[in-house]
Amino acid sequence: MRMLFVIGHLGDYHVPRYEALMRLAARRGDEVCLVEVFGRSGFYSFPQTRRASFFAQCHERVTTLENDISDAGGRWPSVFAQLASIVRRVEPDVVVTLGYDTPYSLWLCLLRRFTRPFALIYMSDSKADDGARSSIKERLKKILVRRFDGALVAGERHRDYAEFLGIPRWRSRIGFDVIDVEQFSRRAAVAHDTADEVRRLRGLPHRYVLCVSRFVARKNVDVVIDSFARARLAEHGIALVLVGQGREERALRSLVSQKELDANVHFLDALPNAEMPAIYGLADFVVLASAFDQWGLCVNEAFAASRTAIVTHTCGVARELVMNDINGYVVDPGNADMLAARMRSLALDDALRERLSARARMTVEQWKPAVFASNLMELADCVLEGDQLVSRAEHE
Repeated sequence: MRMLFVIGHLGDYHVPRYEALMRLAARRGDEVCLVEVFGRSGFYSFPQTRRASFFAQCHERVTTLENDISDAGGRWPSVFAQLASIVRRVEPDVVVTLGYDTPYSLWLCLLRRFTRPFALIYMSDSKADDGARSSIKERLKKILVRRFDGALVAGERHRDYAEFLGIPRWRSRIGFDVIDVEQFSRRAAVAHDTADEVRRLRGLPHRYVLCVSRFVARKNVDVVIDSFARARLAEHGIALVLVGQGREERALRSLVSQKELDANVHFLDALPNAEMPAIYGLADFVVLASAFDQWGLCVNEAFAASRTAIVTHTCGVARELVMNDINGYVVDPGNADMLAARMRSLALDDALRERLSARARMTVEQWKPAVFASNLMELADCVLEGDQLVSRAEHE
């Protein structure tokens, strides 16, 4: 099988997934080619060390179309022409692309009508409760998604949504949102051996609750601050550490001051992924209080660092990775009292916290890059079954 893997920008999170895919393809005797559309990230401002290491190895069959611009977009005529040329040269059996509505994914839908037929799989972590849905947009999505042969998604709720949009369940698999668990766990363990030094370098308190999130309205970081105040954890020498950046930062700092928590709430700028295991490893637990979140990779990271988490039920990780009262807690979004009660329980009951954290570490073993690779390959085999691929798109 020849697989073409197309992504807007191969960031630090994507690298271990693609490396696992390459390893599995090599064992199977398959060929995988990577096309990165843009060489720069429009989202991450800090250096991406895992990405730099990957490209320093000069892998074969890896192409970046536009090195000097970001995945915010641009130069689409050039991108489309180069992508068409690569598709014609590689003649893939299956193409895997990020998203069903990115410009390059839409172009791939069109391309296969004029080139050698290939199966088309999209990767996504969208689910039905990701904010308000427009019936008109949902109908348009259904028309678009039916042009694809399969979907690799984050979890079962995401699989439900793909099915709603037109992907039969037998042509979807889970495992899109995974991290390099082993590396993250190893670095978190090292942080414990140098805890005093890490705290000194980052200005971290001795004990803290951690929230890693963009400072935007739907992330409900203000609810985290409110709940921390209601839990009265500062009276027990426990601080709140917020890692992120965004347009709500000024309002959040003002809220901290209003609640007279300036000495107990610490703001850290978004950090490179390589530095985050230490921040997780020294925390008591993690909170993700979003009004909705497609997934919540910070929870994968917390679990890999052997730290439990509290999440809202509208986060993709809820009931997929986080099991209520088993390896963490699931709460209602916007319910500050409920969140405060859970925060207080975890912070003040060491045995409970350690028990849930141990189970969290065991759970995340099932969400590694190898799962991404094996499920994607299994899906590719599935959509290619039969003597000849006949895409549904050709009948619409």
